[in-house]
Amino acid sequence: MNKRLLACCAMLVLVGCSTFAQVPATPPAWGYTDTLQIDVLQNLTTADSVINLSNAGFYTPPTSIFPNTGYICANIYVFGGVGLADPSGEQLAACCSCAISRNGVWSVRGRQLTSNPLTPVTLTAASVKIVWTTPPGGVGTTTCTPDNLPATVFNPTAAQLAAARAGLDANGLPTNNGGFATGGRAWSTHWHTVPAPFGTETRFANAPLSAQERNVLSQNCANTLGNGSGFGKCAGCPTGGAQAPVGSVQ
Repeated sequence: MNKRLLACCAMLVLVGCSTFAQVPATPPAWGYTDTLQIDVLQNLTTADSVINLSNAGFYTPPTSIFPNTGYICANIYVFGGVGLADPSGEQLAACCSCAISRNGVWSVRGRQLTSNPLTPVTLTAASVKIVWTTPPGGVGTTTCTPDNLPATVFNPTAAQLAAARAGLDANGLPTNNGGFATGGRAWSTHWHTVPAPFGTETRFANAPLSAQERNVLSQNCANTLGNGSGFGKCAGCPTGGAQAPVGSVQ
């Protein structure tokens, strides 16, 4: 009996702690402190890299009766040298996204992300940004839109859920309107060539998401995916969580 009581107390502590993990970003940043994350990949022509993604489980879809069971979107933006005029690799080379369920694990290879850049160049390195959002559409929705990032936060409280079930969220917006998310996590492997070959793994670093950065990422991705050429669409998370072949675009 004592062991059961201790276990129950431990669960209550964990539930209480999870509430405080959802930290809103400090203005003028949008979303949460972990909505925008960034890391770099290097030596991609020497060895591949792997980005592993997971969803800690803070989002409850507006019409769900089960808390913290919603998918969140990893919207991925790849920056790399796209020509002689861009030696520092500041321009968007590709974008894509994938939906991740609570406690789900997905992975994507660095060479998948750089295999279909907007212009025909070989990316030896890349800066990768991830913006975590909640998908529009309600329960079980896995639609992600890296080319149309939201302009609001919607991770509903009990009062907001009641309003959502009435047809609107607490901001008076339709319940199918996505928002910025918290609880997404990403790690990437790296291959170093000096002083001797070795590998490391790092967690993506949090960075403030400004309105200007949101607009740049969303609009540039929309222009890239909307040009009709097919170039600039990177391979999102492969089906079933397995890593797809290099060059596979999904």
